[in-house]
Amino acid sequence: MRAYLANLRDDDMESHLRYTTDTGIERDRILWQCLYHVVNHGTQHRSEAAALLTDFGSSPGDLDFTVFLNEFKK
Repeated sequence: MRAYLANLRDDDMESHLRYTTDTGIERDRILWQCLYHVVNHGTQHRSEAAALLTDFGSSPGDLDFTVFLNEFKK
């Protein structure tokens, strides 16, 4: 992913991606929308996993990125 992103140019962000889903639906998306989706979708999964873990008495703690950065710098 890093190598892919490193090779993108500003103009690439407006390029169209056309594909067919597993169910045969044709899609046309703009690259920046797809990249936004990747980040947003990952955030959704982390929050859902955190809620499940918390419900089972094993909270993962604070998932805030700034908290991670503060801990990472130590």
